[in-house]
Amino acid sequence: MSRMLTYEQFVKTIDQLEEAQLLLAALELDIFTHIDGERLTAKQIAKKAKMDATAAEALLNCLVTLKALKLKEGRYANTQEMRKHFCKTSPDYKKGTVMLRQENYEEYGNLIRVIKKGRNFTGKHQPDNPKRRALFTHAMHERSLSRAGVVAEKVCRKPVGKLLDLGAGPGTYSACILKRDKEASAVLLDRASALKTAKEIWGGKPVWKRIDTRPGDLFDTDFGTGFDTVLFSNILHIYNPAENLKLLRKMHRALNPGGRLVLLDYFLKDDRTQPLQASMFSLTMLLFTETGKTYTWKETEELLKKAGFSKPQRIPLPDDSGLLTGCKK
Repeated sequence: MSRMLTYEQFVKTIDQLEEAQLLLAALELDIFTHIDGERLTAKQIAKKAKMDATAAEALLNCLVTLKALKLKEGRYANTQEMRKHFCKTSPDYKKGTVMLRQENYEEYGNLIRVIKKGRNFTGKHQPDNPKRRALFTHAMHERSLSRAGVVAEKVCRKPVGKLLDLGAGPGTYSACILKRDKEASAVLLDRASALKTAKEIWGGKPVWKRIDTRPGDLFDTDFGTGFDTVLFSNILHIYNPAENLKLLRKMHRALNPGGRLVLLDYFLKDDRTQPLQASMFSLTMLLFTETGKTYTWKETEELLKKAGFSKPQRIPLPDDSGLLTGCKK
């Protein structure tokens, strides 16, 4: 029998909002960038960040408590992790992650309104914003790195051949797949601004020689034919069933006979409450999409069947996401 959420756990989880707000404030005020590699007093940091000196000291001390900063003899310094990932002068600065976390915080402030009155998100059919698209693409790269190796290992259990990566974003999954399967090649299809970011990330790597890019839109651009594998990662949840079915049928036409479709996404069990991250992600889709949702394994398998795919195979992944594959007869 599963454990129930206790009163203490309930309150403790809500109290973590304070810590989240504190860290987001540090990002908004560029605290880690202002400190950089120096050891500064609270007054020095307050002057750089244009903060009230008394409030700045309180904020900085809390960041020390959370072990995001170090304090010695009245001077504050970055930890190695904070300087590496959240200082703008660092080559490893996670600018996409920063943008996405700030957006998520703002959108979740609308959760109660959306639950009471329904969605009012209309971003899907709005003109593309290249600047935001580039930052979002960086965020997807930063997020994908932690599981791309696992995904590539699962996908490469069979020869990949010619791969079509739809809505490829940074191309991180394709790049890791091609690193493992030396005979494979890939075509990345996405908006021009996303593909530009992909080239910034991978253009200097040997794997880029086996990658082609195709700017376009999933619904309006012809996918072409002659592919052995189609990768559709973290996109299914954006669209409603009719839209996904339309895209899946296009993928089916793009594949060679015997070709394979690989879906990477969060998938729910039939009761829609598990696994945890997939269930929580359904709220993100409520806030960030017009009609999207987290699909169950069974719902997705039914869509694959309607699109002409057979032999569905479920491959759960450690982070509550999963791969669902299907074959073209």
